[in-house]
Amino acid sequence: MKNAIRTIVFHLTCIVFFSCIYYSYKSEFEYLDNQSNNSINFLDFIFLSTTIQAGVGLSAVSPTSYISKVIMIIQQIIMLATHIFTIYFFTI
Repeated sequence: MKNAIRTIVFHLTCIVFFSCIYYSYKSEFEYLDNQSNNSINFLDFIFLSTTIQAGVGLSAVSPTSYISKVIMIIQQIIMLATHIFTIYFFTI
């Protein structure tokens, strides 16, 4: 049970951490729907970070610059590494 709680806390921490990073670079992101004139808010970045951390990756927010793409890649690599290590340790 401790491992499950640690894993959940780790993922929630990653979601909040990367949401804050994405929000600080919010000018580097845009909506995929060009008809939307709304500015991107913090909830949009929580949604983006949650979909990346869950492995889904579907969101209405898209990176537009090199740095925003690199940050998203880093989160995806952390997510993949976490799943690989979790599977490895549970099968030992």
